[in-house]
Amino acid sequence: MIRALRPGDLVGVATPSGPVDEARLLRGVAEIERLGFAVRVPEGVLARTGFTAGAAQARLAQLHALLADPEVRAIFCARGGAGALHLLPQLDTALVRANPKHLVGYSDVTVLHLALDRLGLSSLHGPMVAWELADGETAYDKASLLCALTGEGVWGCGDALRPLRAGAATGVLRGGCLSLLSACAGTPWALRTDERPTILFVEDVDERPYRVDRMLRQLRLSGALAGVRGLVFGEMRGCRPGPEAGFELEDVILEALAGLAVPVAIGLPSGHASGRNVTLPLGAEARFRCEGETARLELAGSALA
Repeated sequence: MIRALRPGDLVGVATPSGPVDEARLLRGVAEIERLGFAVRVPEGVLARTGFTAGAAQARLAQLHALLADPEVRAIFCARGGAGALHLLPQLDTALVRANPKHLVGYSDVTVLHLALDRLGLSSLHGPMVAWELADGETAYDKASLLCALTGEGVWGCGDALRPLRAGAATGVLRGGCLSLLSACAGTPWALRTDERPTILFVEDVDERPYRVDRMLRQLRLSGALAGVRGLVFGEMRGCRPGPEAGFELEDVILEALAGLAVPVAIGLPSGHASGRNVTLPLGAEARFRCEGETARLELAGSALA
């Protein structure tokens, strides 16, 4: 288990993926400090190589250094984009196991969440330094972030969830960005749900409905959904068909999941969200229920020590 953060703890900023805007980075750092934590920004965070924040070896060395540093109690990713997959083949799993820490991020960071899950470690699907945190409390849900980091307060995700298929389930919370989950199918870091019952969260942005269908079916055909007991979708912003299509995204989702007898809901504002980004503690036990017009996701236990 990962130790809960305390006021004044030091957190580090990592750039495993895309390049970072300096002004937004500084605003995000200031926001973390307002939350009561000290922040360390390593050298090289503003590097740029093509579509990434520097060469893969440099990004990996940065992540390893933050993991190895005993003063750093959590790691916040600066942004998503692309490039985190480059790090996985040489990720020092012994170092990761020996230094369990909060890792916070979403989008491309999904591949790191998958790697940590394979090692039996929890992580946080939550706001990033140069994105939501840079925009302040209008862009991220402060209560769910602090609860996931510190264990204080009551975690909640609001009432935005809409049920698509009735049912109830319990299981460990897993998931992330759909396009990254599907991209990892067939790799050593693929989503696995067969060892423990899973409540799976999936979200994405600006993916056409036929691509959502393809990625969901890819996960099903790969066996990644074998242990899924419930499916919670994010807002799926920009993924809806045009008004002339004659179908809705919800129709596509339910058809792709036909025969999978589990509760399904949509609308959780985590990841690529239009409002306050809710932090999901991946690896925590969760309860999920869809009944009538109501869908509810709540934690059944903590992943914190």
